[in-house]
Amino acid sequence: MKRIRNLTAAAVAVTALVLAPLPASAATTTIHRDNAAGAAYAGNVRATLIAPVSVTTSLGTATCNTGTIDSTVQSNGTALNISTFSFSNVPGPTCPNSAGGSSTVSPVGLPWNGGSLVHGAVSGGRDGVLTLQGVKVSSVTTGWFGTISCVYRGSGAGNSIALNAFNSDNAARPVPAVAQAQAKAASYSLTKDSGSFLCPGTASYTATFQLLGETVAGSGVFNQKLHITP
Repeated sequence: MKRIRNLTAAAVAVTALVLAPLPASAATTTIHRDNAAGAAYAGNVRATLIAPVSVTTSLGTATCNTGTIDSTVQSNGTALNISTFSFSNVPGPTCPNSAGGSSTVSPVGLPWNGGSLVHGAVSGGRDGVLTLQGVKVSSVTTGWFGTISCVYRGSGAGNSIALNAFNSDNAARPVPAVAQAQAKAASYSLTKDSGSFLCPGTASYTATFQLLGETVAGSGVFNQKLHITP
């Protein structure tokens, strides 16, 4: 009889586990216009550098002060597809590096499809995670070692890179003086895909962007403030 009671209790426990609600982490994401009470937003999004991007390898650090990433996204944060990935320097257009030369970076295989913007707040920190999928870039670098060509890819699953995302009213956003949604990659790792034997095996990528949508869809004018909620 005791064995039967034990088996019955175990069955009840398993049933309760199966029927239990999913954790909060499975909650959906909504991208809004303006603020949390704004209408849902789907469409074009432009990420613009608001702090220089730097790429560091064992050969040195290259820095660019202008950059744009253009994408489209659904209002639930899915299907974030990248159509433009462009970085340069003013004056330039090549970006200076600490090896006494310059560097250029070009995207490989655009569009990069299947990224996401997912709400996932951390107390005192980010509001979500912006993931770029299928990232691959080529670089041509000059310096004391001569000229080398390398190709790097995102080190996450599916050649992805991830950036912390912040709403415009988040006091922890990377650049408080800019009252827009922001995204930041801090020392994110890129992995060598191909190129010269001189190419370092990894590169560290740091960048901060503001994120804006279009008030008028398809206008090419990025002036729409964005906000993400669960």
